[in-house]
Amino acid sequence: MTLTIQNETIDLDNVSQLYPAAIIKYADGTVTPISLEWFDKMANQDVNLLHYAICIHYKEEAKPPSFFTYESRQKLEEGIADIAKQIDSSS
Repeated sequence: MTLTIQNETIDLDNVSQLYPAAIIKYADGTVTPISLEWFDKMANQDVNLLHYAICIHYKEEAKPPSFFTYESRQKLEEGIADIAKQIDSSS
């Protein structure tokens, strides 16, 4: 099965993880994706939200992860709804 995210086609057979995240920057400059739950409950002045993203890690470890970014939580949720619609229509 394939998904299309922001005009890019992803073959799910090659995907090990697909998840939504908040991409944050810590005060020390470290940039990392974190779970939305962590961001909602634990984020404080020590972190800066850069953007939201759908993150994809591949089974082939040499292939770098893909990050599809969204400027707002609402846009991310629309992206998630689009993925769900694609999965539902393939069943």
